[in-house]
Amino acid sequence: MRLLSRRGKRETLMDISMPPAFPEVDFRAFGIAASAFFPSVASVEAQFDPHEKRWQFDRSWQAVRYRYRGCFECNEEFKALLDDKASDWWKGGGTDEELTYKLDRCIYAFFTSGVSVFDSFAFCLYFYGNALQPGAFPDVANPHSITRNTTAKAFNAAFPKAAITGLLAALSDDARFRTIDDVRNLLGHRISGRRSIRPSSRTDSDGTRRQSYEQTWYLPGAAAELMFDEELLQRHLENITGLLTSLSSDAREFAESQKAAKEARNEPPADRQSRAQQSSR
Repeated sequence: MRLLSRRGKRETLMDISMPPAFPEVDFRAFGIAASAFFPSVASVEAQFDPHEKRWQFDRSWQAVRYRYRGCFECNEEFKALLDDKASDWWKGGGTDEELTYKLDRCIYAFFTSGVSVFDSFAFCLYFYGNALQPGAFPDVANPHSITRNTTAKAFNAAFPKAAITGLLAALSDDARFRTIDDVRNLLGHRISGRRSIRPSSRTDSDGTRRQSYEQTWYLPGAAAELMFDEELLQRHLENITGLLTSLSSDAREFAESQKAAKEARNEPPADRQSRAQQSSR
């Protein structure tokens, strides 16, 4: 398992090693820019805030990283199980209930963590939105009401032209996310899965009869089939990464623009006038 090593002057006590595909640069830059709108952790304001807004923001930001790394590790374990633990009997189409349990545990943890990546990011963005426009994000007093949908609606009302708003609104309709959410819902609330092997055959023009087998991870009621092979979770990890990369990039752009606007508002008039004169030369 190859992870990024900790590095750079921005390392904090909240740092952990992250997989190479995680959008670390944009996600960290978003966190730094957004943090400018919260009181410092050690401040009296943060310490006595009844809604713990700074703490909620920090821990949901970190939860995105925890859940993504959890997905990565489940994927690695899943591949190792098929590579190292699968018997010849299993590889030949036989059953192995112990291996089935271990594979199902990886799949369950992967998809649960995968949805949590986006739930945690939405939660984080909601508290950031509250720091920008408290009146538009009132549910910090009732965190149980904060969901992906409530965050998307609040951003649409407060920042309708921001790119991050469009991505939040479109997330639930994205086919990549819908599959992850559907599987997580089935595994988290209803059923377990198992390998299913379907034989098929065809006859070539020369009369040769060929037989093949299609393997899926069968989940009754699933909207889409999960093709079963070593890359089952890898394919969905790449989808999670793609969605998260786009969200992180737009969140960074939005937060940095908000921070720049705040700094411009707080700039002393004399400094602003001097800077304007220099730029006009």
